[in-house]
Amino acid sequence: MSITTPDSAVEAARTFGEHTGPLATLATGTVLQCFGQLRIRLADLRTDALAAMAVLNLSDGTDDPLGESGRREMADITNCVADLKAWVQVQQCQAAVCECRADRLLRVLLEAQFVPVQSGYRPTDRRRPVALMAGYSAPAGDGTQLPYVLIDYRNNSAHAVRDHRGWRARLITDGTSAPVYTSPDYPETPVGRYHDDTRTCAAAVVAVLSAGRSRKQTCQSVRRKREDASIGGGECS
Repeated sequence: MSITTPDSAVEAARTFGEHTGPLATLATGTVLQCFGQLRIRLADLRTDALAAMAVLNLSDGTDDPLGESGRREMADITNCVADLKAWVQVQQCQAAVCECRADRLLRVLLEAQFVPVQSGYRPTDRRRPVALMAGYSAPAGDGTQLPYVLIDYRNNSAHAVRDHRGWRARLITDGTSAPVYTSPDYPETPVGRYHDDTRTCAAAVVAVLSAGRSRKQTCQSVRRKREDASIGGGECS
């Protein structure tokens, strides 16, 4: 059964019978201000249920009523966890107290538009990410590289939303950079703007990458046609 309302989420949480932690808090009907810990707990429950299911599936014989009952129970738990996870995925935390990673929403929005995202590091320090690279791919054999967007943020670690103070995105093309998006008042953007600001940043990144790659593909097509027809001419730049 899908979970579409807070009331149905509360009922689902009560089925687990937990006395402490985020599931227990949700089961009381309390409105959660941050869903990060609940997301982690659900992931743990899913892992435990799948592990238990694997053990039950290894049991000898198919006529064991206890084994069959256990498999049904684990299947019910797995389905309930999946439904709760789907509901949690679309819930919005209160930014001022949110403990989720600040880059999580940006990554989700970009990857939903098929834009790959990876962390960027300083050459001298591979421990702490200092930026995000959207649409980055390794250079081709001839050294050419598709444009990508470098997204900076004030904090140099995987910081929480509550500590976030905005984004600055720049398009990197052939070693040069051009501005794509800068949060209002960056690097002191109020955390209350986090959700709208992150969505605006993601939209700007997707738009500039789509435009840049479409142009690159057009240029490459023109070059191939010139080469096939043995026609000279200037470069498409």
